[in-house]
Amino acid sequence: MNNEIYTIVMNFMEPMIKDNNHRYKSWEHCFQYFSQDIEQINEDVACLHLSFYLASWGMYRGSSFLLQKDYLVHKDVVREILKYKYLQDMDLNKVSKIDKEFKDIFVLSNFIKQSSSYNHHVTDTLLTKILLGTLGCVPAYDRFFLKTLKSKKISPWTKFSEKNLFELIKFYRNEKDTFLKIQLGIQEKIGIKYPIMKLIDMYFFTLGFN
Repeated sequence: MNNEIYTIVMNFMEPMIKDNNHRYKSWEHCFQYFSQDIEQINEDVACLHLSFYLASWGMYRGSSFLLQKDYLVHKDVVREILKYKYLQDMDLNKVSKIDKEFKDIFVLSNFIKQSSSYNHHVTDTLLTKILLGTLGCVPAYDRFFLKTLKSKKISPWTKFSEKNLFELIKFYRNEKDTFLKIQLGIQEKIGIKYPIMKLIDMYFFTLGFN
């Protein structure tokens, strides 16, 4: 087991374990809502969850176009995301770069980037935070995450791409026992199964932040 990864991720979780209303919990609420059977998901409520989660994670700052929009700006994107719910169950142990599931992440990404509702103002940070909060299939490529990509020589370290996402999948496979132990430990503490890409996000974010 990699003690560094285990310690960093579990320390990141500690405030959420102690505080049921911690702002980082908004990711949990959003992801759990999108994880329900599709018949139970109301698109408007899904938009509310997505909006609050994005706000909690810094995407409604003063310079963001989202600050000038109501929560229903996400509706077309939410409707499309729900067509890709199977990406929540993508098997990172088996998926390859040529598999439909892996390719579909980028098909969906292109739809989000080109959404007229967003007026083509979608950065990689916003895009990947949306995917992380709804499908849990990619980490959030914010500036701290990108710093860690660079320090670990995972290229390209300036943008979200098929190449670096698959390198992250290989990183997971090399540290599989550690990430599965973390996943189980979190589930035992709070009753929620965190997707592997969320755990990678927490680890890379913390390294970049520090």
